[in-house]
Amino acid sequence: MQNNNRNNNDNHYDSYYGDVYYSDGYNGNANGNYGNYNQNNRYNRSNSYNNYQNNYQNNNSYYNNQPYGAGLNQTFTQTSSYTLAKYMAKTYLWMFFGLAITFGLALYMMFNSESVSEFVINHYSMYLGASAASLVFVVILGLVVAKLPPLAAKIIFILYSADIGILITPVLLAYSFSSVISAFAVTSGIYFALAVIGIITKRDMSKLGYILSVSLICILVYSLISYFFIRSELNDIIINAVVVAVFMGFTIFDNYKIKREFYAIQNSGNEALLEKTSILSALSIYLDYINIFLRVLALFGKRR
Repeated sequence: MQNNNRNNNDNHYDSYYGDVYYSDGYNGNANGNYGNYNQNNRYNRSNSYNNYQNNYQNNNSYYNNQPYGAGLNQTFTQTSSYTLAKYMAKTYLWMFFGLAITFGLALYMMFNSESVSEFVINHYSMYLGASAASLVFVVILGLVVAKLPPLAAKIIFILYSADIGILITPVLLAYSFSSVISAFAVTSGIYFALAVIGIITKRDMSKLGYILSVSLICILVYSLISYFFIRSELNDIIINAVVVAVFMGFTIFDNYKIKREFYAIQNSGNEALLEKTSILSALSIYLDYINIFLRVLALFGKRR
């Protein structure tokens, strides 16, 4: 009886995960806290960029007077100590730092818990607090982060990375360690290839972000409908595959956007804005990686 209860709890907490929704097509259960986190995280992913972009456009005359891809190949007088290589390196260092915090914390708690049920019992208050904190981060990242100084943005990014590490621990516990490592390796390979495409492309991708955001919203709506009317393993596989495709697109777009924003801001000589934009860009590509990883794990991972 005790083993059966433990298995049920494991399935309950691991039924589904990611950026858009929480759907348990395997056993008909859903975890409210984690589900709320994922829906809010989807809100954060689309709206944090939109709010920052609006603020950015209103306060940068150079940006407003340029076409979307302008400046990518042009030469101009340096008014900032930043170079594109330095800016890209700094952005990716922050992304790697966030991933190290997330996976380091998640793996530490994973190794100190034998099952999802044991983790929840031993760390219930912490998990509940992390779920509540995710709502606060949604508000901060979605509404006011563009108005914060660079140091505050860095602190929020670090805390948010730790928060996600706590929230994904039950997901990792539901799979074998070899599956987690394999998903990490596959995601890293996919991400690297897509990031290179986004960085080196000379095509105008001004419409791609809008298309991807609309696609993400459509997936959210469909997942909610599916939760009530379409419960099947095949449906979950299809949703996972589509979400992977959407975030692969976001990976290309966000890396393209990093280079574009650098050229748009650099000529103004505003290093504080460059520094803050670097943190926000790191957050975007960090979320792209996390969501691809979780979906790859859901598609190919072997459950314990």
